[in-house]
Amino acid sequence: MTLSLTDYNFRQIVGKPDNVPIVSMLFIVGFFTWLYFKRAVENDERIAQGRPVVESENNEKVLVWPDLVYTELICMVVVTAVLVAWGIALQAPLEEPASSVRTPNPSKAPWYFLGLQEMLVYYDPWLAGVVFPSLIVVGLMAIPYIDFNKRGNGYYSFKERSFAVLVFMFGFLPLWIAMIVLGTFLAARTGTFLAFMSFGTSTSWKCSTMSTCRRCSGSI
Repeated sequence: MTLSLTDYNFRQIVGKPDNVPIVSMLFIVGFFTWLYFKRAVENDERIAQGRPVVESENNEKVLVWPDLVYTELICMVVVTAVLVAWGIALQAPLEEPASSVRTPNPSKAPWYFLGLQEMLVYYDPWLAGVVFPSLIVVGLMAIPYIDFNKRGNGYYSFKERSFAVLVFMFGFLPLWIAMIVLGTFLAARTGTFLAFMSFGTSTSWKCSTMSTCRRCSGSI
């Protein structure tokens, strides 16, 4: 992403207020993925050495009232203040009402459905709109029933839950998060990825072809 910021079009896309949640999501997903594996490796080493896991050593019980309720109240106030400041600082107003005579080009779905829309560009609508999303959702729901291993519950561990973790990571990161990033930052219409692949020879590409484009649904 840092290297791509040298491209003008990419900077304009990343800097849009509408794309701030997606940029934040990249760092949040990366941080918590790293945090999980860090703690999982530590617990796996402890188990191999015959020592108790970290969660069992720091298993201090607290009361719902007042400890948990106060903590949740403080978090609620802080998050509300952040969202209010976010809404004031970022200029992301609603656009005019939708009109059939003036359709944005390209017309994109909300960022959380952008992965699904991106699949519609490359695959048959039946596969991209019905089969693949169903496989992803049903597959993630089926993990606890396919892998009924009771070890690794209540504490971080990779060796004891490797199947469930790998299946979830494959279904969540490449098949959903990566498609959202592809549709937002590396779509062919922005020219960023194509310009980067051409080693900087062109930073003004607007599409991968000069004929009819499936993504833009029109002639350019």
